[in-house]
This record gives sequence, C-alpha cells and structure tokens, in this order.
Amino acid sequence: MENPTKGIFSFVKKASLYVVFIIELIFLFRISLDFVESEKYFSLSKNFAIPYVLTLVFSLLTISLISITIERKWEIFLSPVIVFFSSFIFLNTSKSIEALLGSILFSLYFLYEQEKSDFLTKGFLKINTRHSARPVNKGFLLTISAIISLAVYLNSNKIQSLDIGKWAADIAEKPIEEAVKKEAEKEVPEDINNLNLQSLKQSNPQIFSVLNSFGIDEIPINIPTSENISNNVTGTVKKAISDRVNETVEPYRKFFSPTLALLVFGILQMYHTIAYFIFSIISAPFFFLLRKLKFINIEKIPTEKEVIKL
Repeated sequence: MENPTKGIFSFVKKASLYVVFIIELIFLFRISLDFVESEKYFSLSKNFAIPYVLTLVFSLLTISLISITIERKWEIFLSPVIVFFSSFIFLNTSKSIEALLGSILFSLYFLYEQEKSDFLTKGFLKINTRHSARPVNKGFLLTISAIISLAVYLNSNKIQSLDIGKWAADIAEKPIEEAVKKEAEKEVPEDINNLNLQSLKQSNPQIFSVLNSFGIDEIPINIPTSENISNNVTGTVKKAISDRVNETVEPYRKFFSPTLALLVFGILQMYHTIAYFIFSIISAPFFFLLRKLKFINIEKIPTEKEVIKL
C-alpha cells in the first residue's frame, strides 16, 4: 500500500511544476507581446533576445520534467490546456475568433507531441530523458513560434497601409537630386515643359535603370527658370516613383501580413535553436541535481516484454 505522506509530497511537487510552467508562459508571452508591439522584427535586440531565450530554456526543462513524470492518462491533457488558455489570452488582444481557432489548433498539435513523448517514455526500459522528451520539446518550440507569428499576423494592419512608394522614393531621392543637378548644369532653357529622363542614361545609369523598371522615362512638368529647378524636378520625380510603386504593389498588399508572419516564424527558429542547444547541454546536469536533491526518484519495476519467434 502506498504511503499517504509520500503521495501528498508527490502531488505537491507535481502541482509546483505546473505552477512554474504557468509562470514561465506568462513571462514568455509578456516578452513576446513587447516584441510584437515593437514591430522591430528584423533587428537583434538584447532586451528581447536574452530574456526570451532564457525563459525558453527554463520552460524546456520544466516541460521535459512534466512529460517524463506523467503517471495517469489524463495528465497528458494538463499542459496543452495550460498552453491553450495562455495563448488565447495572449492572442485575444486583437481578433477573438482567430485567436480561439489558433489556440485550439496549436494546443492540439502540442498535445500530439506530448503523447509521442509519453509513448517513448513508457517504451524505454531505461530512462532516456533526452530522447523521450524530444518530441514535446520540439512541439513546444514550434507551438510558441506559431502563436507569436499568428499574433504578428493579427496585429499587422499597419503594414497593409504602408506607403511603399514613399519609402522607395525617399531611398532614391539623393541620387536623383544629384543626377538632376548635373543635367540642369548642362543647359537650362527659359521654360521646361517636359523632362526626358533618357538623358540620365549616360550620367547616372543606376538611377535610369530604377526609373525605367517602373516605366518612368518621361515626366511632364512646367517649372519656370526663376524657381529652383533641381528641387522641383526632384520632387516631381519622387512623386512619380511613389505613385508608380504603389500602383505596382497594390494587388499584392493582401500578401504582406502572411508574408511577414512567415518571416517572423523563420526568425524565431534562430532563437529557438539557441535555446534548445543550451537545454541539451544543461538538461543532464539538471536532472542529476534533481535526483541528488531527492526531488525526483528512480524506481525499478518488473516488466514483461513480448517477442516474436519462429
């Protein structure tokens, strides 16, 4: 008969693991929320990278310990349920239906990986935490990546209204201004009614290629010589580039948000690879320390194995 005191201690330790896991998810999604709201997805910020990776490492240690100490079948559902509620709260800041569907889908995937780890844990005759916990760890990392990427997608309304044309025109402003000044120094008629950009082909072939790629080779203008010709011509060319670029990208604006989400998903894999590498190094000493502290115990039980013989 099982010692009641031992059973109580086991329950307290197992409950503490889930409490720690909840706290880690709160920190993880808090850090991720700042990352999503900052919209600085492609810049390496130590304010995000370091706490994010460290929180992931601790979460991997916790989820590994949870997965290899599951005793009853219903315990498999606890971690995915925690992931579901925490991800729904995280995603629900934008669109509720999408947040609910995403949370359900990602939690089911995490449950699937949890069951794979449980199957491996019970299938090994000797304890092998590194291999048995691998599916749930990989599943957890992919689940977190998917949740954050979905959050980026749901909060990317600004990118669809982004003025790509202005951005492109601002980049081209300086070389255009220099090219126009060179052309203006050659010959300035009394009134300029039409600016033929073919003359830029010799003086600045790079700018000519950019303008020509957008179909801009001639711009109708009307600028008296008494005014600042270079500034006015540059402004006119910039507007032409902005209008043409916006016209070109308009049919593809609906793809901006999903493309950004996929790029963020890919970027997160870099952080997750680092986190998993650190976890792989410290997991064995971590479990050894837990054994020494009597937090976990290894028990040997008799078992039967079926074999097929001819």
